[in-house]
Amino acid sequence: MQLCCDRPNQIACGVAALAYRFETAPEQAGRLFVSLISTFPDRVALFIERAALSCAALPTKAERHTFRNQIAGRLSASDLAIFDELMSTEWRRLRGK
Repeated sequence: MQLCCDRPNQIACGVAALAYRFETAPEQAGRLFVSLISTFPDRVALFIERAALSCAALPTKAERHTFRNQIAGRLSASDLAIFDELMSTEWRRLRGK
């Protein structure tokens, strides 16, 4: 991924692009997520947090599982556990459970 602005703006663009992808083409969000964590390895926690919040908002369990399956092999076990916890917490919050 190549962006033509300074690093903070690149990260902000990446976060916005990830949110947009979840809204418009969730089946492609996993590929973008993987690209973002490769491009910004020092910001993995930020992208995990944003992805977890967006993933939790997906309407179907199948969509949520598809995204998780796309990223599972690209995250460490501890990062995946953090994603799972954040996503589950947000899912419960959104659904009032």
